[in-house]
Amino acid sequence: MLSSLTLNNVALIKKQVVEFGNGFNCLLGKSGAGKSIIIEALSFCLGAKADKNLIRSGEQNLRVDAVFVDVSKEVEAFLSEQDLQVCDELIVTRTLNLDGKSSIKINGFPTTLKTLQSLSILLTDFCGQHESVGLLNVANHLALLDKFAGLELEPFKEKVCCLYEELLALKNQLSSLGGDKWERERTKDILRFQIKEIEDANLDLCEEQELKSRFDFVSSSEKIFERVGEALIKLDEGRDNASALIYNAKNELNSLSQFQNIEECRTRLENCYYEIRDISEVLNSIKSQTDFDANELERIDARLDLLKTLKKKYGKTIEEVLQYLDKCKTELDELENSDFTLEKLNGKIASVETELEQACQQLSEKRKAFASSFANKIICELEELDMKGTIFKVDFQKTQPSKKGFDDVKFMFSANKGQDLKDLNKTASGGELSRLLLAFKNAMRDKEKVQTIVFDEVDSGISGQTAEKLAEKILNISRFTQVICITHTPIVASKANTYLLVEKSVEGNETFSNVKQLDGEAVIVEVARLFDGGDNVSNTAIEHAKRLINE
Repeated sequence: MLSSLTLNNVALIKKQVVEFGNGFNCLLGKSGAGKSIIIEALSFCLGAKADKNLIRSGEQNLRVDAVFVDVSKEVEAFLSEQDLQVCDELIVTRTLNLDGKSSIKINGFPTTLKTLQSLSILLTDFCGQHESVGLLNVANHLALLDKFAGLELEPFKEKVCCLYEELLALKNQLSSLGGDKWERERTKDILRFQIKEIEDANLDLCEEQELKSRFDFVSSSEKIFERVGEALIKLDEGRDNASALIYNAKNELNSLSQFQNIEECRTRLENCYYEIRDISEVLNSIKSQTDFDANELERIDARLDLLKTLKKKYGKTIEEVLQYLDKCKTELDELENSDFTLEKLNGKIASVETELEQACQQLSEKRKAFASSFANKIICELEELDMKGTIFKVDFQKTQPSKKGFDDVKFMFSANKGQDLKDLNKTASGGELSRLLLAFKNAMRDKEKVQTIVFDEVDSGISGQTAEKLAEKILNISRFTQVICITHTPIVASKANTYLLVEKSVEGNETFSNVKQLDGEAVIVEVARLFDGGDNVSNTAIEHAKRLINE
């Protein structure tokens, strides 16, 4: 449950720690005092859209910290899945600055808005006059019915889900084998073409680099022939070439071999001579191969284009192209030998489809039994809220099987006898929605996973005996789940366990909202103020308030 909410620079609130209790928490205060600020701050902290207008005037940022205690096993499991620390307390912190940047932390660890929103679904449910826990959204109706059914439905749902996933796996396997006969033949033709195209190319892993090197050499052969020829003239062929000059220099030193330093120089000259002769032989070999051949250059260029085309179609490298070739051969072999496998697979698919249909039927029958009980429960709850003659029905339509079964569920509603049943989202008025919401909450009060429900003026437009019954419904919910409620109705306020008063004050040129907890006589006065609606509270209102609270 929500233990406390700390607000910094939120709207009219400068800094405030609001502490909540078990059961029924009631927020009181005049219109405009700032009660909705508390709810907006909690909603923002738990993932609602960040609104810069929520930042207190003159400040650069706001911060809200929500502390939860005694969290549910579902919350603990979620935190573990997200690798978030599980402690005795769950602390959610969210900040927002004027640039629109928001930061989120759960137990001190930074996290994403998506994670926070997933967590908040397990923590708190916000219910206003027109916020009806998805009542108006047909897409949620099946989930609400299943929630009412609870654990009794789980084995049937699990069986349907398992069979559906098995059917999907089998159909994916069938698809991998080419689908129907015509699709398989088309796939085999494509594979044969691709295999032939790659095999006809006679690919070699080292070929591409060799071709590129040869292309560069052949395209530069004229230049190579000329430059290598000039080098040979200077080294070994021309007059006064380097080879002859070094040879002669070496011979001049032959007679001085008794002098060690001179002998070393002669030896080095001799080595240079033989090195130059060796270089000359290599260059002569290169020169002899440099006859320019335009046809060879064209052949190399065409081959490189072919390799480029194959890589563009089948892989980034020649190695990947060859791997793709092996894959095509394997796939073609499987397709050409798949008749027996396909026959067996189609038989299995037919068998699982039959099982799935039967499982969906069993699930549907079970749901319909709960739907009848659910509808009767809602009608009884609504009658207790002075909506007599109401008709509520769960409508079932059969659809294609899915992992949820083949039921398409829609809530139908009529507020008055003699009127046709219509979609809930097309017929319920605002006041009726408030009572519908309470009816649903009471019908599911022992099914709720969230530990805190926020009611924001759900009693709007309701008075008299209906308000008294509505108050009892909220009280019933608070026996199972923590309730935080904003109300202007005395009978609703009188049922609370914890009272929080929101007041607005002016200090200098600034306006502030403050929250304080009430007890004793202060509670009686504020409940009495709901009767009179002004600053002065009459004795009659005080007596009425005492009677309500004591009851």
